[in-house]
Amino acid sequence: MAHFVFSAFCDESGESTIGGQMAACKKNGITHMELRGFGPELNINKMTVEQAKAMKEEIDKEGMKVSSIGSGYGKINIKDDFAPHFEAFKNTVEVAKILEAKYIRMFSFYFEGVEDYDAYKEEVFSRVKAMVDYADENGIICCHENEKGIYGDVAERCLEVLESCGGKLRAVFDPANFVQCGVDTLKAWELLKDYVEYFHVKDALYENGQVVPAGKGDGNVQELITKFAHMDGVRILSLEPHLKVFDGLGNLEEDNETARKMDVNTYPSHEASFKAAADAMHAVAEAAQPVRFGIIGLGNMGSAHANNFLKGKIREMRLTAVADIDPKRLDWAKENVPFAKRYSTATELMESGEVDAVIIATPHYFHPPLVIEALKHDLHVISEKPAGVYTKQVREMNEFAAKSDKTFAMMFNQRTNSVYRKIKEIVESKKYGEIRRVNWIITDWFRTQFYYNSGGWRATWNGEGGGVLLNQCPHQLDLWQWICGMPSKVRAFCHEGKWHDIEVEDDVTIYAEYPNGATGVFITTTGDCPGSNRLEITLDGAKIECVDGEHVTITELSDTISHFIPTADSGFAKIERKTVEFSTEGVYEPIPGILDQQHTGVLNAFASHIIHGTPLLASGEEGIRGLSISNAAHYSSWTGETVTLPVDEDKYYAMLMEKASKSRAKDNVVSAVNQDMSSTY
Repeated sequence: MAHFVFSAFCDESGESTIGGQMAACKKNGITHMELRGFGPELNINKMTVEQAKAMKEEIDKEGMKVSSIGSGYGKINIKDDFAPHFEAFKNTVEVAKILEAKYIRMFSFYFEGVEDYDAYKEEVFSRVKAMVDYADENGIICCHENEKGIYGDVAERCLEVLESCGGKLRAVFDPANFVQCGVDTLKAWELLKDYVEYFHVKDALYENGQVVPAGKGDGNVQELITKFAHMDGVRILSLEPHLKVFDGLGNLEEDNETARKMDVNTYPSHEASFKAAADAMHAVAEAAQPVRFGIIGLGNMGSAHANNFLKGKIREMRLTAVADIDPKRLDWAKENVPFAKRYSTATELMESGEVDAVIIATPHYFHPPLVIEALKHDLHVISEKPAGVYTKQVREMNEFAAKSDKTFAMMFNQRTNSVYRKIKEIVESKKYGEIRRVNWIITDWFRTQFYYNSGGWRATWNGEGGGVLLNQCPHQLDLWQWICGMPSKVRAFCHEGKWHDIEVEDDVTIYAEYPNGATGVFITTTGDCPGSNRLEITLDGAKIECVDGEHVTITELSDTISHFIPTADSGFAKIERKTVEFSTEGVYEPIPGILDQQHTGVLNAFASHIIHGTPLLASGEEGIRGLSISNAAHYSSWTGETVTLPVDEDKYYAMLMEKASKSRAKDNVVSAVNQDMSSTY
C-alpha cells in the first residue's frame, strides 16, 4: 500500500526565498516541495538553468527534496499562441532535471470566451500531448491538474485529456478544484483513480467555493486520502493551502465584534494558514494510516521491514521510528528512512511517544524481555521468530502478555502460504481421518562457513541460543505443530558443528510420537547441497505430499487404512487410489478481499487487528509451541533420552546456561539480557 511523502507549495508559507520556504516545510513536518514562486520577481516557469543549479545546492545542503515543479503550463487561453509557451516549457523540463523533480504539474488551457469546448478539443489534446511527449523523452512525468475554467475542469473531460496521451500523462487529483466546479469528488475518483499519481491536499465548500483545511469542506478529503492510501508504492500528498489571510486579524481583541464576525477559516498570517493546512494534511493522513510503527533492530529483518514500508506494502501503519545500538545501522536509517525518528536504544524509542506499535527484530535472547518492555509502555508488539531461546523465558513473556490489553503477535509469515493453510484445513476437517505419520525433510538451508563467520553472535550458545533449529527452522517447527498438533514425546539427535566450525547444531533428526499413536520425523541441516523441502502427511484415508511449499499432491484412498488392513482378503491387496485436485482458492483472506503473503501479510493483519479487531495470523502466545519442540530436541540430544513434552524448563535452562558459559560468542548476550536492556537494545 501507499507510503506517504509530504510535500507542499511552500511559497504559500509567506516566504519568498528558498531558504525560508524550506524552513517553513521542516517546521511543519514536510520533507518535499512542489516549487512554484519566489516573490514577485521569479516563478518556476521563468527560472533559468543557472538559477536552478544554484537552488539545487541550497536544497541539497538542507536535505530537502523537490517532488514536483508546480508549473503554470497549460494556463493560457486555448486561442493564444502555443509556440512561445512550448519553448518556455522545454526550459522548465531542464530545470526539473537539475532539481531532480520527478513530476511537472500542468493544465489543459483556459476556455474563457470560447462557447464550444468540442470545437477546440483536438487542439487541447495536441498541445498537451506535445508537452507530455517532450517531457517523457527527457525522463519527466507530466501530471494534469483539474481546475475551474480549463478544458479539464470536470472528471469526464480530465479523463479525455489523460487518455489522449496514451498513458504518458498522469493526474494530480485536486478535490477542492472539483468542488468549485460542482463535481462529486468520489465519483471523480472512481473515474480517474487509475491515472492518479499524486494528490493535492486541499478542500473547499460547495456553498461559496471557499478553500478550507482538509477535512473541513465538502471534498470528501478523508475518504479520498484513505482510498489513496490503498494504492501501491510511494505516494505524494502535496499541500496547497489557498487559505484566506487577513493580516490585521491578529491585532484584533478576542472579544471584538469584528473578530467574532470574521470567517473561521481566515488566518492572521501566511505562517498561521500554512500551519493550519499542514496540520489538517497530517491529520487526514494519520487517519488513513492510523498506527504509528517502530522497528527495533535494523539488521537483515529489520531493514527488510523498513524497505517494505518504503515500497508501500504496509497498510494502515506508518513508520515513525527506528532503534539500533549500531551507529552504522542508524546511518543507514538516516539515508533510507529519513522521515523516521532514530534512537540508539529500544527503551528510548518506547519512551519517545512516537509509536503505537513496534516489531522486535533483535537477536533471539532479547525477544521476550523487549516484548514485555513494549507491553509495559502500552505498545502493541509483534516479535520476529523465534519467540525466544528457551520456553521458561517465553512462558513468562506469555503470562505478562495475558494481563495486557495490547495486541501481541508473532511473525510467523509462513502461515500466509495458502498451500500450508489448505493442508491445515484438510487435516483439521478430518475428511480423511486421523494422522498416522508425518515426515518433513527440510534441508535446503545450505550455509557456508563465511555465513557463520559474518557475526560474532551467530551460531553460538551465548549469542543465538542454538543453530538450525533456532535460526532457520522456527517457521517449519511452527507449521509442523500448527498443522499436525503438538507431539507428546521426542527423541532427537542434534549434531553440533558436524559440517561447520560452529558450536551449535547444524544437522538434526527428530523422531516424534503423538497422543493418538501417530509418529513423525523431522530432518534438517545446513550442510546438504542440494537440499530438499518435502512434507508428507499420511492420513487414514489419504496421503498429502508437498514439495517446496508449492507443489501438492493428494492421493485419496477408496477405503481407510485402519479398515482395510483387518478386512482385506489378500495378503498383498492394495487400496485403490486416485489423485484429487488441490486448490487453494479462498483459503486466505485475513482482510476481506485482500490477499497478502509473507511478512507484509502478517504486518497488515497485525494493523487490521489493532484497528478493526480482525484475526491475527499468529498470536504471540503461540510462539512457545514450536520452541517447545526445539527445546525438547536439544534436551533429548544432550541427555540421550526420549523426552516427554513439555520439558523440565528449569533443567533445560540450566543446561543451556552451562553451554552459554563456555560459548565463544564475542558479545555476552545472555548477560546483557539480564541487565538493563537500554544499554544494548
